[in-house]
Amino acid sequence: MSKTIVNIMLARGLGGIEQALIDYCQAVKLAGFDTLAIIHPDAAIRQQLDELQIPYKTLANHGAWDIFAMLNLRFMLAQIHADIAIAHGNRALSLLKYAFAKRKIVAVTHNYKIKCKNAGVIFCPTLDLIKFAKSQNAGNIYHIPNTVRVPELPNIRQAHNPLIIGSMGRFVSKKGFDVFIESLAILKARNIVFKAIIGGSGEEEENLKLLAAAKDLSEHLQFIGWVEDKAKFFNAIDIFCLPSHHEPFGIVLLEAMAQGLACVSTASEGPSEIIANHEDAILASKGDGEALAAAFVELIENPEKRKLLGENAYKKARQNYDIKVIAEKIKAAIDSL
Repeated sequence: MSKTIVNIMLARGLGGIEQALIDYCQAVKLAGFDTLAIIHPDAAIRQQLDELQIPYKTLANHGAWDIFAMLNLRFMLAQIHADIAIAHGNRALSLLKYAFAKRKIVAVTHNYKIKCKNAGVIFCPTLDLIKFAKSQNAGNIYHIPNTVRVPELPNIRQAHNPLIIGSMGRFVSKKGFDVFIESLAILKARNIVFKAIIGGSGEEEENLKLLAAAKDLSEHLQFIGWVEDKAKFFNAIDIFCLPSHHEPFGIVLLEAMAQGLACVSTASEGPSEIIANHEDAILASKGDGEALAAAFVELIENPEKRKLLGENAYKKARQNYDIKVIAEKIKAAIDSL
């Protein structure tokens, strides 16, 4: 009889942790387990779960200490005969603490805030997050990177004229989009021919648009809103940039690499582990617009290097992060519990 693995994520918005929940549900199913997601009733990912035919239930809650939510979650897990519950985020983990046996709770360390003591098992996407888990005296730690669906064949790209630099994500300060805009202004000042697009939304949107206007980038940079069709976005650009000041992993970087794009990322936590600098992407110093601009110039002026980095990025994503590879890692971890 197949085990039933429940993935719980109670955030409402869109971002990396929400994408991770979807990816985990698909990987668990691919590993041969029954899967179910438990989400907030107002979760923005409901439509995606419906489209992907991922079954889910909703759990209304008013925070990590909502006693009624805990009781409802306990009843829900018993009703579906859950074997393992995988928590994505501290709210899900806190509610699980009082609703399920600790030895059956898996916490995924998507960031450096997860309270590992509340789980019996820890899945860490990076080696640096393993160090974090160990610092909390967590036991039963597994290295399970985040995942992406990599096409079986690499994307054959035709360069745009002029080349288009793209970035996307949530518009919050830690994502470094202000530095990305600064780097584009440097390119403009040096008469480098380029176009750029930024996809996303968030609390910093107005400030970022004002900065772009102040840098007189209206003819070079376009804000395109939240990206629903990522494949279309990646096909529309030649170079992808992840300018984060702080990035525990960086799923969007993997998604770009899987599409065979030449990528530039700041040397934040996750990307520094994923990328072999100048082999499958370029790492630049955090918060340094000059460093990002220099990397863009190198790729704009060197099409052979741009092509080689894109090819190597695709190979790394397929060999190390494809959903089939990660599904096997999840299966091995769950079977060993």
